[in-house]
Amino acid sequence: MKKQLIYLSLIVFAGILVMYGCSSNKAKVNPTPSSPAATVSIQNFAFDPATVTIKVGSSVTWTNMDTAPHTATDLGNAFDSGSLATGKTFNFTFNAAGTYTYHCLIHSMMKNATVIVTN
Repeated sequence: MKKQLIYLSLIVFAGILVMYGCSSNKAKVNPTPSSPAATVSIQNFAFDPATVTIKVGSSVTWTNMDTAPHTATDLGNAFDSGSLATGKTFNFTFNAAGTYTYHCLIHSMMKNATVIVTN
């Protein structure tokens, strides 16, 4: 009888764990990011396209397609990708309207690219 009570208790406990684990009321800690509103390729030592327009709350993803490393660095310090090796990406979400002019810190001729963020 004592063993049966222990087994029954374990089954009930396991059932509670399963029900809790399947609960849909749990908060999503790391929700899946939405796809970017715009993508920029870094190739031939240029940003392509040089200007993108998005809405507040949207993101831009930069992908380095060159063999040399590059950065996407805002002149107003809003964002900085750091050095991106070939095939690497950088994603940034813009939460304020404005015009963001950026360049590559490594290659001074790569400048005057723009993200325009509208309401």
